Amino acid sequence: MTTRAAAVIEPQDLPWEPAVRPPLSLRRVVDRRRNGCLSMIMRILRCESGETDPLENPESDDVLFVRSGLGIAQVGEQELRLEPGCGLLAPAGTPYRLRSLASQPLEIVSVLSPQPGRAEDVPPSQEAGPPSRLLVRESDEELLEASPERHFKLLIDPRLGARFTTQFLGWVEKSKAEPHRHYYEEVICILEGEGLVHIESGTHSIRSGSCIYLPSGAEHVVENPNPEPLKLLGVFSPAGSPANRY
Repeated sequence: MTTRAAAVIEPQDLPWEPAVRPPLSLRRVVDRRRNGCLSMIMRILRCESGETDPLENPESDDVLFVRSGLGIAQVGEQELRLEPGCGLLAPAGTPYRLRSLASQPLEIVSVLSPQPGRAEDVPPSQEAGPPSRLLVRESDEELLEASPERHFKLLIDPRLGARFTTQFLGWVEKSKAEPHRHYYEEVICILEGEGLVHIESGTHSIRSGSCIYLPSGAEHVVENPNPEPLKLLGVFSPAGSPANRY
């Protein structure tokens, strides 16, 4: 198995792979083989004009975030409109389709947990009940403070029925936090701005589109040296609070 170590991944350096068949393609950014991640698979999905075949993950929740484009998600019997800033839960065992509604492709950050075939590796949250809401919009969620320079909004988490992951948006003002560690594995996608991440392998530049993998216990710092906020999407497993750290 690949050694587990914090890493920065630039998805544009990875090939697009077919997913089932057109109009859906994907880039596999984080998984057990590529990075040693134990609990999640992070993918970038691109849906061209049209509708996908049914997608289904028998053991894994798929937690999705719309980066760009407009579309429709058919999750079970529910039809949900997709736009940038939406978080979406496709529960394990529930078939779903994606459909793009515009000339611009629908681009989505998808995180599967547990990894298919490895359900025993991720304990389900004891706080998660049956899915109560499958779609959330960034604009509707409360802005919470982690520190004066760092704020976040919870999107998909156990409150809504996500058993294995917490999905959140974070904003980092100009600052450099103290090095810290989390008890969970985390994947991050930078949505806006530029900054630095300090991990064991050194200091790496990050910008819109950059992805980061942080194993449990990996010391790290996300730094924003710029006056404009750094905006990121984070997903971690097992589920919990994004404010928790060692």
